[in-house]
Amino acid sequence: MKKYIALTAVFAVAIAIACSGGGYNAPSGSILQDTTLNKDISTAAAVGSKSGEACTVGYLGIIASGDASVKAAAAAGGINKVNAVDYKNDNLLGSLIAKTCTIARGD
Repeated sequence: MKKYIALTAVFAVAIAIACSGGGYNAPSGSILQDTTLNKDISTAAAVGSKSGEACTVGYLGIIASGDASVKAAAAAGGINKVNAVDYKNDNLLGSLIAKTCTIARGD
């Protein structure tokens, strides 16, 4: 019985952390989420001819890994000057599988 209570407490904390989000986030879909957010409004006439994407992936709101920095996205696209940054969020069943990507656009 004590193991069951401890396991329930661990999952409750994990769910609370996963749902606590902060900063610049899209509304979370309970079953499925597929959203793209534009964080920066570019003052340039065009956002650039190149784009690169860098992502992080999380499982059950407990384990997450990856580098979704603007620097990693720019490197993935061979971009020297970033003109605009977008964010893409995908999740399945809340936080069962969650993926956040940074998309850098520029030259």
